[in-house]
Amino acid sequence: MTFSRSKFDEARIKLKLGDVLVFSGNFNKALIYFSQIQTQLADDELAQEARYKVAQTSYFKGDFTWAKAQLKVLKGSTTQLIANDAVDLFLKITDNEPVDSIPSGLTQLARAELLAYQNKDLEALAEIQILFTSKEILVNGLVPGEVIYDDVLFFQAKLYIKQKRYEDAILSLAEIVAADNQGLLTDDVYFMMAEIYNYNLNDIEKAKEYYQKIIFEQPSSIYLVEARNKFRKLRGDNL
Repeated sequence: MTFSRSKFDEARIKLKLGDVLVFSGNFNKALIYFSQIQTQLADDELAQEARYKVAQTSYFKGDFTWAKAQLKVLKGSTTQLIANDAVDLFLKITDNEPVDSIPSGLTQLARAELLAYQNKDLEALAEIQILFTSKEILVNGLVPGEVIYDDVLFFQAKLYIKQKRYEDAILSLAEIVAADNQGLLTDDVYFMMAEIYNYNLNDIEKAKEYYQKIIFEQPSSIYLVEARNKFRKLRGDNL
C-alpha cells in the first residue's frame, strides 16, 4: 500500500489484504479494510466488491443480519457478477436463517464454507457430516424436507469434486434430486451431474441423459444453450 500510485491501486491492494486476513481468521481487521474502501470510493465498482466482501465475511462469522443488510444494497449493483453473487447469498440466508432461536444449520454451513475458503476441505466435509448426524443442531440431524438440505448437499458435492471424489459428488447431487426435483437448484444439479459424467467419469450416455433433462425439463435454465450444444455434440451431430 505504501507504493500504491492512486486510491484505486490502494483499494485493490486492500481487497487482497482483506482476503488474506479472512483466510487467516482475522475477520475484524479485514472488515476495517473493506469498509475503508467503501468510504473512500463510494459508488465505484471496487466499493461494491468491498461491500460484498463485508457481507461474505459477516456470513462466515454468523452475523446474518448485517450480511443481509449489505446484500440488499448490492442486489441492484451495476456489476452483474456482484449482483448475482449478492442475490445468491441473500437467498441462502433468508431461506435458511434460524427462526425464534431454533437452530437451522445455517451457522454450521457458513462455518463449512469458511473452512473451504481457507482450503481446509476435509474439515469442511467433517463439519457438513456433523449436520447430518448431530441432534444438538437439528432434532434428527439434517433430513429431506429441511429448508437447508439442498444447499448443504450441493456444497458437499462441490467439495467432493475438488477432492476428485466424483462418485461421491454424484451421490450427493442425486440425493437433492430425490428429495425435490423441482427445487431452485435443480438445473444446477443436472448440469453439474452431466459435466461430471461427461468430463470425469467418461459415461457419455449418463451425460446425455442429464443434458437432456435440462433441455426438456428446465427450458428457462441459464444452462439451456450450453446443455443443448453439448448434448448434440455427444450425440454426434454435425455442428
